[in-house]
Amino acid sequence: MSTERPSSAVYDSHQPDSSHATLTSADEHTYGVTKASRCLYPGATFRGSQKSGRNRYDASMTIIDVDLASSHLSGHLCIHGLTDEWPELTTYFDAEIIGDQYGFLTRKWGATEREDMVHWGRFPAYGRVKDELEQPDLMRKDAFSHGVVFMRWKEKYVVSDRGTQDIEGASYAGFYYICVDFSSQQTGSYTAMDSVSSAPASLSGFYFHQHSEPYQQLSLVHVPE
Repeated sequence: MSTERPSSAVYDSHQPDSSHATLTSADEHTYGVTKASRCLYPGATFRGSQKSGRNRYDASMTIIDVDLASSHLSGHLCIHGLTDEWPELTTYFDAEIIGDQYGFLTRKWGATEREDMVHWGRFPAYGRVKDELEQPDLMRKDAFSHGVVFMRWKEKYVVSDRGTQDIEGASYAGFYYICVDFSSQQTGSYTAMDSVSSAPASLSGFYFHQHSEPYQQLSLVHVPE
């Protein structure tokens, strides 16, 4: 939702000189799925903030359901203090995980290819995958490679009142471009991946809607149980 404009992988511990062991695609996939399952699971919580212009609002996200095999995830997004009428606004969202079923090109919700490329390009992690994308929809062969997962979140309704369509001063008519980064330091070696395995996953997102403030940024961190 946004403010509106006014009007771990299994590997052999006995492997020699593992600091120089190059990842195979199977190793990297296993690592990515393992890391994803540690923070993208039903009940997982992320906390942080959403920035809109000069304003910053406390925010949190809780996953309701996840099916990595079908590239689907759902959850609740809660933002505090967005409007006076709704001091705590929680919406339900569905997510498309970018992979072999959904590509980086949105092709709906008012987003053009240019808007897609501008928004995805704002994530540093996009640079790790952009040269491997498959035409015509820019899909990822492996949704979990390079220690990063990309998604689109589409908010569906306000949890406390599903009949609410319009909220003065806020909007959930658009969607979020989302990046969940498990390892910003991945270099392709087992040692490098193991060294960051204890770091919490970070989630960042940019809200898009034609009539909302551009580039409103969501910044959350996984809260381990």
